[in-house]
Amino acid sequence: MTKKIVSEKKSFELKNKSYLEDSVRFIHQSLTQMGISKKLVLKTELLSEETIVQFARHATENAVLFIQIRRFLGDASVSIRVSGEAFDPYESTIPSGELEDDEENAIRSILFRAHGEKFKYSHKNQVNRARILVGQSERTNLYATIAALFLGLLVGAIMKFILPGEFSDILGSYVFNPVKTMFMNALKIVIAPVVFFSIVTCVSQFKNIAELGKIGIKVMGMYIMTTVIAVLIGITFVLLIKPGEWGFATAGTIAVQQVSVDTNVDTSILHTIVNIVPSNFVQPFLESDTLQIIFLAVICGIAVGMIGEYSAVLKEIFEACNSLFLTITTMIAKLIPVAVFCSVILMIVEIGGSSLLSVLSAAVTQIFSVLCMICVYGILVLLVGRLNPLKFFSKNKEGMLTSFSLSSSSAAMPTNMRICTDKLGISSKVSSFSIPLGATVNMDGTCIYLSVLSLFLARAYGVEVPISAMISLGITIILLSLGAPGVPGSAFICLGVVLKQIHVPVEAVGLIMAVTPILDMFDTMSNTTGDMTTALIVAKSEKLLDLKKYNE
Repeated sequence: MTKKIVSEKKSFELKNKSYLEDSVRFIHQSLTQMGISKKLVLKTELLSEETIVQFARHATENAVLFIQIRRFLGDASVSIRVSGEAFDPYESTIPSGELEDDEENAIRSILFRAHGEKFKYSHKNQVNRARILVGQSERTNLYATIAALFLGLLVGAIMKFILPGEFSDILGSYVFNPVKTMFMNALKIVIAPVVFFSIVTCVSQFKNIAELGKIGIKVMGMYIMTTVIAVLIGITFVLLIKPGEWGFATAGTIAVQQVSVDTNVDTSILHTIVNIVPSNFVQPFLESDTLQIIFLAVICGIAVGMIGEYSAVLKEIFEACNSLFLTITTMIAKLIPVAVFCSVILMIVEIGGSSLLSVLSAAVTQIFSVLCMICVYGILVLLVGRLNPLKFFSKNKEGMLTSFSLSSSSAAMPTNMRICTDKLGISSKVSSFSIPLGATVNMDGTCIYLSVLSLFLARAYGVEVPISAMISLGITIILLSLGAPGVPGSAFICLGVVLKQIHVPVEAVGLIMAVTPILDMFDTMSNTTGDMTTALIVAKSEKLLDLKKYNE
């Protein structure tokens, strides 16, 4: 059995005619011994070969090629360095006197650009350096997450119906809940930095404010449009299906669980706008106020381009910080299957059987509405974006599953940003702005949840909701969704506010609390799919979409 190595380093003299063949062979053998899949090894070989050729063309006399390969947490990286003059690998600049077809130049440029964050070039102290990240097959983590989901259902059912209650409580309290809490806390660590540095890096790329404003208007326009559609879908299916009129035990025959819900929330659009501007720079990061963090990031990104000689230095610092926190996020994401396993077990154990059966009709209506909304996203991609929606859903299945599992738009945001750039071919100019913003203001699934369940509970408690009240309800839900935090359970809190407006007792939320964790998963999946749809359509309209990468 081949022993797996974790680090290899070797040097090659460029004056040796076989340097290219020897270095590529070294990379192939090292990655293979590290357990990297054949497909990824071949891709890395191709990119490394082109990088080495370019470095050699710009190398100083008697330069030596150094290659170091490391493996960490299932991923590997190839570091290449050669002393020489600086050049732009993305433009494939060739020294005078050498001839090469323009087509080959274009192919090389596309090759480097297609790898996005996985390929990094720098020049310092007369040395050209490149780092190539070799991620293991993304399907591996996806399959592990799916397996964790079903295994969690199985273990949860065993703990719920077979094991003694005391033993299940001990496992939940001392094993599964601590693991889930630690994982969510780890994600919370990086959410604010990822939002801030990604948006600063994004905004600083724009050469003029008008270009940013144009993209911002399109993104917000799409978010508002899909939010309105979501509310209309939720209300329409409640009126058509009429959950609660078939197979529902009325509120009077069910023991309503007393739940304390804070409804003292200012949902006015004025308060939302005023609250965007923080009173100090640190507080938004301490409170994880995404809207305020976005505001600070946009201001800093604009300012970076206005300070003359320091602009280039600051851009490099922000880009480095952005890469740092995205790398940390990637490391944390390796543990998603473990977190999903624990979360599903806790959900199954804590659900009450009678409550689950009594609100089955509402749950079915809610899930059906969300699936219809996802179909709407596909129609928008086809009609507005003029793109193949099947490609979109195929490339986004990892993001949808991650959002479904974590029940948090904010927690799934780093994964979605990576999918936008690496799989869908969306420029970071769009994705680094629209995805963090969408995690805060685009809550299509939450709007459906509030529409369906508020009217369902109104019927359960015998409260009539006329058309005029439904219109007012829809407007309130839209405004409320703009400030709803992208964290698990936020929709449940907002429901208390909505019920208060239509004169339904706030205690009614106890009827649907048992199925809220399940519905929250579908809502979050809809929220993040809407974010990705908007980013894709806006990128296509602004010609910031790599169509070759999207269609491959």
